[in-house]
Amino acid sequence: MNCTFFVNKQIEKLLLKSEWGKMKQYHKKEFSLNMKKMRRITAALLLAVFMMGLAGCAEEKNLLKPFEEKEHEASYYVSLGEYLGVEAQLVKAEEVTPEILDLNIRQMLYSYAEYEQVERAAAEGDKVVASYQGYMDGELFEGGSASSESIILGLGEYIPGFEEGIVGMQAGETKQVDVTFPEDYWSADFAGKDAYFEIVLEEVYQAELPEYNDAFVAENLSYDTVAAYEEGLEASLKAQFAEEAETAQLQAIWEVVRSNCMFNSYPDSQIEAYVAEYVDYYTSLAQYSNSELNDYLQANYGITEEEFTETVYGWAYTEIGDELIVRAIAEAEGMELGEEEYEQEKQSLMQSLGYASDENFESVYGSTFEDYYGKDNITQAILQNRVYDLVVDNAKLV
Repeated sequence: MNCTFFVNKQIEKLLLKSEWGKMKQYHKKEFSLNMKKMRRITAALLLAVFMMGLAGCAEEKNLLKPFEEKEHEASYYVSLGEYLGVEAQLVKAEEVTPEILDLNIRQMLYSYAEYEQVERAAAEGDKVVASYQGYMDGELFEGGSASSESIILGLGEYIPGFEEGIVGMQAGETKQVDVTFPEDYWSADFAGKDAYFEIVLEEVYQAELPEYNDAFVAENLSYDTVAAYEEGLEASLKAQFAEEAETAQLQAIWEVVRSNCMFNSYPDSQIEAYVAEYVDYYTSLAQYSNSELNDYLQANYGITEEEFTETVYGWAYTEIGDELIVRAIAEAEGMELGEEEYEQEKQSLMQSLGYASDENFESVYGSTFEDYYGKDNITQAILQNRVYDLVVDNAKLV
């Protein structure tokens, strides 16, 4: 699992998880520690949640637990504001340009390349292994650090100036690379700001790319010709960008809904349980690396244990707060789920994971879909989708 969370098409907000980011720019690669995504719920995140604790020797964690106890009705904790007809900015899907197609083709070719370690300065087109730490205003910033990361120079996966700054470095060399985040960078916290990276180059590899032709495509990519592959790639990217736009649109609308609500209090036991799960999980990862938690966090994410805990508390209040808003809207709208509707929606979630029946699912996981995830969690996921649909369908997009 590479010590990061699996976040696929998500069965979420009840189950929304955060991704530790890297500072890649293309295709919405995450950068910030606390960047979250909202999507309509599918079954994949149910699977993801149960896989989270399996990184190496980490024991399995059930991060659904904080949501299981409901001491009061949601309206006890949150006073709803306007949630129907809220105004939000229209989000348009990114266009699939020739440059984006070319980037994806080159990325694919590099995945089939043969590499030879060399003792010379790094050049464009090489693969390098480097560790780096990012600084802004003289301080390490969240998500801007990595250890022994493989980087292809010249693909443009990172912010402008980063890859170019590595070109010419020798293995074992340390260098400060100054960069400026683009004005249109997706995170307003970084857009247009200056930063620098302390980069340690560890290894340099020369890449020999395969010849890109019909024979290569037919042998490796399940298409008969280059033209067919590129047509399929374009269609796939359009679908990806459309889904990302839908996700961003929901995020924009929900932020307005959230800002219109007022919280009277929070269920403290759920907040503390949520934070404890994250702390325990990353403590186990640190132990697996023979490190103390603070050292592990600083080496991998450029933050202290205190900053980490503060961030996780922020996630807890936001995510549990969002779950309370969902429940409060469901209560206000009188949303109920009949047994027949539940069974139909449950089947849809299971099928989205690729299992046609409970028998198929049980043959892999040793229990039924419902027993594995819990009826309450599945029901909450279904109702959450209905709430999302309600607020999106009634939103005014400008």
